[in-house]
Amino acid sequence: MENSAGAGGTIGRSLEELQTLLERLDRHPRLGVCLDSCHLYVSGYDVTDPQAVAAFVAELDTGIGLDRLRALHVNDSAAELGSNRDRHANIGEGLMGEGLGAFLAHPAFQHLSTYLEVPGVNKQGPNADEIQKLRDLHARWTGV
Repeated sequence: MENSAGAGGTIGRSLEELQTLLERLDRHPRLGVCLDSCHLYVSGYDVTDPQAVAAFVAELDTGIGLDRLRALHVNDSAAELGSNRDRHANIGEGLMGEGLGAFLAHPAFQHLSTYLEVPGVNKQGPNADEIQKLRDLHARWTGV
């Protein structure tokens, strides 16, 4: 399951909704979660604030379980916090900016596969420059 931005008639914009889906599917052991940074931000989770990320991770662990966390979709946001508008932006070019590093740096996420879902130059998708920007941002926040 991937968290959604919360636009229209979608489900999964909150941890509570993802937990409900998990429960309705009898907590199937193969069911996992992918977190999308932009979707979190536009659904009201300020993942640019380290304390808010820590609180989010604690809530995730309690309701769903960190063992179900499988991957990250990483992108900046062209839409405002809590706007419920799914508008991805290139790394460092959106409203999350450098703050996206707070999300990337959380210890619970360090072992996860990370996928870029950015528009890229001329909307051609991610390229080597976007990957490098992500690596540089991660290094600034983690020192690694």
